Amino acid sequence: YGKQIVKNAKAMAARFSELGVNMVSGGTDNHLMLIDLQNLGITGKELEHNLDEVHITANKNTVPGEKRSPFVTSGVRIGTPAVTTRGMGVEEMKIIADCIADCIFDFAAKKDDIAKRVADLTAKFPLYE
Repeated sequence: YGKQIVKNAKAMAARFSELGVNMVSGGTDNHLMLIDLQNLGITGKELEHNLDEVHITANKNTVPGEKRSPFVTSGVRIGTPAVTTRGMGVEEMKIIADCIADCIFDFAAKKDDIAKRVADLTAKFPLYE
């Protein structure tokens, strides 16, 4: 289970890199990654709100050299334990990363599509059966 969490996190980080989403450390070696939004035209607070609108839970977070208030932030922290617990694997991490990237780059135009992709994915991996 622990190995799958890390494998999933590495897959998600790799997909973020492909999509032009930077991480503070350039990737991850554990279950978490910190997305650096400083050059992407969105704050951590805004992205946290956008993600919440499409039912993805994440937390705004400061980044090294933070220039914004800790109530606004330039980063968002993402982790893979919860989705791994639901049974999701590497392929699902790519879908989740795509949804998060769409929330960063084109939320207004893609909000409904993102929410549908999230609903479809979570329906395949229910919390309880």
